[in-house]
Amino acid sequence: MNKSFIVFLVFVFLIGADIEDINKNISTNKSKLQKKEKEKNEISNLLNTLGAKINQKHRQIKELDDQIEAVQKNINKNQSENSAQEKALKEYKNSLNNLEKQKIKIQDDIANILIKDMAFIMVLNHQSPISPDDIILQEIFKNLNKDSKKRIEEFTQEENNINAQISQLSNNINKISTFITVQKDKKQKLQAMISEQKKLVKNLQSELGAYDKKLRDIDNERKSLDKILSNLNILKQTKEKELLAKKLKEEEERQKVRAKSQPANTNQLQAPLDVKQVASSYRSISTTKYKGPKTIAPLSSYRVEQKFGPYFDPVYKLKVFNESVTLVSKVRNAVVRNIFDGKVVYAKEVPILKKVIIIEHKDEMHTIYSQLDKIAPTIKPGLRIQKGYVIGRVDQRLGFEVTQKDKHIDPLEIISQSK
Repeated sequence: MNKSFIVFLVFVFLIGADIEDINKNISTNKSKLQKKEKEKNEISNLLNTLGAKINQKHRQIKELDDQIEAVQKNINKNQSENSAQEKALKEYKNSLNNLEKQKIKIQDDIANILIKDMAFIMVLNHQSPISPDDIILQEIFKNLNKDSKKRIEEFTQEENNINAQISQLSNNINKISTFITVQKDKKQKLQAMISEQKKLVKNLQSELGAYDKKLRDIDNERKSLDKILSNLNILKQTKEKELLAKKLKEEEERQKVRAKSQPANTNQLQAPLDVKQVASSYRSISTTKYKGPKTIAPLSSYRVEQKFGPYFDPVYKLKVFNESVTLVSKVRNAVVRNIFDGKVVYAKEVPILKKVIIIEHKDEMHTIYSQLDKIAPTIKPGLRIQKGYVIGRVDQRLGFEVTQKDKHIDPLEIISQSK
């Protein structure tokens, strides 16, 4: 009877230890849920900010469109005026060419007159008038000389007037042409600005889509973790019922032992254990250093795609802590091995995370393998496996996480480097 009683006590103790392990898993998963909820809220705020920025950029583009339309109207108006001025300038240039020709002819005529004048002067200077005809000729020459000078002055003045008009018209056209050039430059700059704005809006919309996808992924992952947590709670309640039944049997055995020596006492039933409540406040990630020797890696040949630890996301502007590492296998359908002796406590397919295996080791250490494509058929919760045991396969990526006493360890400190 005593041996049977001791067996019951040991069995009850083991069941109690299993419930304690489940409580730890519940606590860990609830903590992860709290973290995901906080990250979800932060990204939701960023989504609102990005949406406001996109709306602001759309308003700026509308304002730029209005400005471009106004500038285009001014350009069209000035181009019409410029065409009229250019036509007038062409007419003046033609008139100027005609005047130039006339002026050349007059200058030729004047040159001929001057040559004759010079001849007369030379004759008159070398001899005195000897007859009345010579005197008359001299007077005629003087009058002719005055008339020639007057004609030259008139044509010169007319030419100067035309030149002044052409100069004024040229200045006006230069101003209009300069204004049109400025307007065209302004339009090009505005078009460049609106093109840049549209590109920015496109980038922001793309970023908004990425944030929205990440938000959905976090929400889906949260639901997956919630499902795991629910399953663990159900498992805990089952264990509690088993523990209660064993305690009832234990009480019956005690009563049988005491019945031989004393009157029976009133039965006292122990109430079921309550589910442990976890605080809803967010906790920062706790880490610890691994002090043991290196062990085998879960993959024989791999490269590290995502490292362990905190980093600042330049796109999302969030401080993120990677609790795990992502290993990419260099071969497809790669074997995944257990890195320490231990016991399987979880093995199931989970949405988003694909297939997940959790193994418990000594010193309260747990290794978590996620993104598995296949789980070995022998892997079941409760199975004790040795180091190097094949637990599954991956086609490409493996998520690998290590915890010890509710603290995270960098997996790369534990496993050997890839071959």
